[in-house]
Amino acid sequence: MKRSVGKNGSGGGTARRASPPAPLPRYEEWLGFIFGRIDEASDPWRLMWAFDVSPPELVDLVIATFERSGGDLQPYTDRQVAIGLQAIMFNNFSSVVDVLIGPGITEPQRLALIRSIATLYRECLAERSPPVLGHLSETRSSPLEFPTYMMWDVTPIDVMARETPERLEALVAVLADALSLANDACVESALHGLGHLSGSRVVMARTAIDDWLAGRPDVRPELIAYAERARTGCIQ
Repeated sequence: MKRSVGKNGSGGGTARRASPPAPLPRYEEWLGFIFGRIDEASDPWRLMWAFDVSPPELVDLVIATFERSGGDLQPYTDRQVAIGLQAIMFNNFSSVVDVLIGPGITEPQRLALIRSIATLYRECLAERSPPVLGHLSETRSSPLEFPTYMMWDVTPIDVMARETPERLEALVAVLADALSLANDACVESALHGLGHLSGSRVVMARTAIDDWLAGRPDVRPELIAYAERARTGCIQ
């Protein structure tokens, strides 16, 4: 199912460079398994999500998916992308993420996984998610609204990222990068993630938020208010 995606899921108009050849032997099969099986009637709770590869291979497939998401996810509908991303990152109807954060994964892979989310934000979500604010219940009825807004409420990747200083630094860098995007939904998502950092991590979160506020005087007042709450950890 081919589609043309414009800015914020509007359809048509935003041309992208073709992606290079698939980086891993089963990459195309993986994309079809995660995104291609979904149609308008699909119930993700009734699908099997276990892809038969080793944990290190699975992490590499996910990293490649995120790093190539701007081009490689274009053929899929917003619903397919939304459910596929939840299958990868959330642990409600799928256990893929439990493998990603579990044993058998090298430290360089863990760091690469965290850092690849910056590309997912920039090349996929910023282009396809409507720029609405979930904490105000704004909507354009896009399936991508939920995974964008609730990413850091649901994914256990942030728990893994908080386990070492280097991973935490990588996570904060990802969220700070997302703050720089023009799409308000991605900014809200990043603030949501920063707002959930606690303890000594709050200083890093506040620094990222303050730097963003200082450099973005044109943002919506509602986002500024949300950022102020995120600075104190009083976030939803």
